[in-house]
Order: sequence, then structure tokens, then C-alpha cells
Amino acid sequence: MRSINFEVLIIAFVAASFLWTFFRIIRVKMLGVEVNAVVTRLEEHETTDADGIPNEYYEAYIRYQTQDGRTVNASLANSNTFLNIGDWVRIKYIPGQEDYPVLAGIL
Repeated sequence: MRSINFEVLIIAFVAASFLWTFFRIIRVKMLGVEVNAVVTRLEEHETTDADGIPNEYYEAYIRYQTQDGRTVNASLANSNTFLNIGDWVRIKYIPGQEDYPVLAGIL
């Protein structure tokens, strides 16, 4: 019985994490300031699914200037594998939360 409760807790935590990320991306896309950014690096990550099958993904890091002229280096919340270093993209960010931009489009 105890292991079932632990499994339910883990599932609830994972679901909550996905929901939080989803709502954050939606909020930024709706309310964010849109600017250009350049991809400065890609980091390869590997995870393993429940069946033990490895999955690779890339996290894109960007540099952009805020509306008030500050330069920000951050990773994209919704990176995709089609980005390359040096690519210019459109991103959105919430003022005061510049470290959490989301991809708005590829230039």
C-alpha cells in the first residue's frame, strides 16, 4: 500500500510540473514582450523513458536585449531541434522574468 501512495505522489508531482510549464509558456505567449534573439549555444541532454529507451534533446541558449537595453543570456523554455548556433529567433519574455523566455518564431 505504501508504494502505491509513493507512485501516486510521483505521478502528481510530474503532472504538476508539466502543467506549471504549460501555463507559464501560455502566459508569456499572451502577455510577453516580443524581441529578436540569437542562439549562442546548444546543449545536448539525454533522458531515459520508462522502458529504458534513451531520448536525446537539445536545449537552446540565446542572447537578447530587453526593451530597456539590458543584455540577457537565457535558455529557451520550448526549444526545438531545428535551431542552430547563430540562428536568429523571435522570443517573448515577461518584464521582470527575463530568464524565462519562450520561442515565438524563427527568423
